[in-house]
Amino acid sequence: MGNKLLRVMCIGILFACYGYAQSKYPDIDRLIEQVKYKRVGLSQTQIAHLKNPFIDEKKLQKIILKQKIIRHIKRRRTTFYLASILNDRAKINGRWYSVGAKVGSYRLSYVDPLDGYVILKNRRRSLRLYMHRKRLHLIKFGSGV
Repeated sequence: MGNKLLRVMCIGILFACYGYAQSKYPDIDRLIEQVKYKRVGLSQTQIAHLKNPFIDEKKLQKIILKQKIIRHIKRRRTTFYLASILNDRAKINGRWYSVGAKVGSYRLSYVDPLDGYVILKNRRRSLRLYMHRKRLHLIKFGSGV
């Protein structure tokens, strides 16, 4: 039991001497002591009043306004108007399209000349455009008596 107590005391003395010993690098010890102190930064209100060092505020406002305009333009929907149908072709918004042609962000996938409608499809949705009943005239080509 005496040996264990002696060992513990020796270890305690070694740790005590190590803590007070002079270091080889006094500059590093000084830096470590400085880092231990609590540092106080700026408050949130002071940060809010600082000028952005990376971009001019006027330029930033112009960029934000431009992005809002672009978002508004992208949200605007295009309207499609089916004017007439002839066999597998359709006149939409004043231009003739055949099956498989691209109409805006859609593709013309189906034309039904008897009922007077076409189907436009894209990845997310499918649109069915009808002709007005007043303008729906069936034109049949062929030999007849």
